[in-house]
Amino acid sequence: MASIRTQRARVSHLTAQFPRLILTTPFLQQTYRYRFQHQLRASHDGKSHNRPPSTNPSEDVNPPPSTRPAEIETPAPLGPSASAGDKAKQLLAYGRAYLAFYKSGVKNVYHNYRASLPIRRSLGIQSFIPKTPPPKAFLKIGRGNGNQLKIKTSRSTFQLVHRAAYDARRMIPFTIVLIVCGEFTPLIVYALGNSITPFTCRIPKQIERHRKDMAENKSAALKAHAQASGGSATASTPEAGTEEELHLLSVFARPDFAREASAGDILTACAVFGLVESSYSYESLVEPLYRKRLARHAEYLAVDDKMIKSCGGVTAMDSAEVRIAVQERGGFGLPTGSSAFEAEMVERKWLNMWLKKSQPETALLEVGEVNLASSTGNT
Repeated sequence: MASIRTQRARVSHLTAQFPRLILTTPFLQQTYRYRFQHQLRASHDGKSHNRPPSTNPSEDVNPPPSTRPAEIETPAPLGPSASAGDKAKQLLAYGRAYLAFYKSGVKNVYHNYRASLPIRRSLGIQSFIPKTPPPKAFLKIGRGNGNQLKIKTSRSTFQLVHRAAYDARRMIPFTIVLIVCGEFTPLIVYALGNSITPFTCRIPKQIERHRKDMAENKSAALKAHAQASGGSATASTPEAGTEEELHLLSVFARPDFAREASAGDILTACAVFGLVESSYSYESLVEPLYRKRLARHAEYLAVDDKMIKSCGGVTAMDSAEVRIAVQERGGFGLPTGSSAFEAEMVERKWLNMWLKKSQPETALLEVGEVNLASSTGNT
């Protein structure tokens, strides 16, 4: 993974590149040039299944690395005989390293959002409000018979816009914490969790803690769901990564499930996808909050599934992107194997299995809010 210094250089030309592209090229050509130039600046870590950027816009499946956390350059560990002074200096060095990491993450949030503004304007999305764009903004009905859905952009562009909006909403509270707390920010962030932290500013321990918590919440939610469905306190739950569990998760991700399911099932699905902290949340919040949240997530997954299929598939995805995609689909708690490579192979296999079950065209056409007929003028 790239260092902080590399991450800074990677995004330094984004805001300078985009205005020229907008003034000189149509949208589709402009986004292709952006993707290609940006990916050329992005270095890959050389680990399993990370590959050079593609020059084919239909295979542009990976968003810019600046949308993910950079690597933290921490000092070397001290030996057991280190003095108290050396330990104090190392703690200070750790604080400075984390502070530099957070500053780099905040800069990436700013530059990513600036880079997303021309795309949002071209798609007819509000530019100055960091709101997650609706799926219909990235889709159109193709020419010919029937409602054949086509995508307007690549997954790289889609994820850049989506993640830039997600991080921008957390920019103000996190920046305040960073200014007030300085080197002590990791302690505050670790206590408050992801609610105020942009994704680009999440340290490895915070990410791992979130994965562990979500895996536990998912297991508890599926266990309660199995007991309620089977009418028995001893009902078994499907193991993580099995075909049975994958089928259940794919049902939870259908738009018609979000519309018609009971309040208890909505909370279960939200817990599985990490949309709530626990499946034991208040059912009174289902109608005003959680049902809509699950419906939006189902639409997002349908669009992302279609773009993965259209832009090169799982084999073209970086390992970091595969892990993010798996977790967004409820794939917490998968077997890790004895090495990082084996864990990645499990995740790639699971994501391929998910995509075989996914029917994004049917899912999106079932959603009443996605009025694709309004997009026919853009074909």
